[in-house]
Amino acid sequence: MLILPVSPVRAHPHVYIDANLEIARDDQGRATEIRHVWRFDEIFSSSVVIDFDADGDGKLGLKELEEVASTVKKNIAEFNFYTEVRDGTEVVNFYEPDPFLADFVDGQLILILALELEKPQQMTGGGFRVAVSDPTYYVAIEFNALAGITVTGKGGACKSDVVVPDWDALFARDAERINKLFSAPADETVEASDDYLTWVNFTCSK
Repeated sequence: MLILPVSPVRAHPHVYIDANLEIARDDQGRATEIRHVWRFDEIFSSSVVIDFDADGDGKLGLKELEEVASTVKKNIAEFNFYTEVRDGTEVVNFYEPDPFLADFVDGQLILILALELEKPQQMTGGGFRVAVSDPTYYVAIEFNALAGITVTGKGGACKSDVVVPDWDALFARDAERINKLFSAPADETVEASDDYLTWVNFTCSK
């Protein structure tokens, strides 16, 4: 039973996610937690019901949803839970997700997870950014428009913009690496830089 890949599978996406992203801030206006809500496509969601409907009633009960959440959490942990956080070029680390929950609404699997940052991060300098991407390209993650990206808590107003990879420029620069990225066998990992990820850049006033 395998809900998401545990080794790189490339070429084109097989699973699609509509994503909502929330940045929670503390009383000093610093980012403290990354909160995700992911809604999976109906085809993949249907396959999850088939795989995890232990009692055969055609739907997922509480215990079955807990098993879904546990399996997904384990399988995407090696991909950093599809999340990267930066302050400029500096890597910002976070703890294991808590909570990590699964639900099923209107025929679609929904995952809810929160990632607490190890150190609160200022958001006023324009360097704070979050990537939500699957580095294997098995899962395509798209934001549910800019309305699906929010900043909550104390602090000034924030602006956000989504920056997707410029594949033409990347191919011109890194043709050999990109060919390896999309053609490497499943047991071989090809390192990709931050340029290959979809980023949300945040700029907040004081």
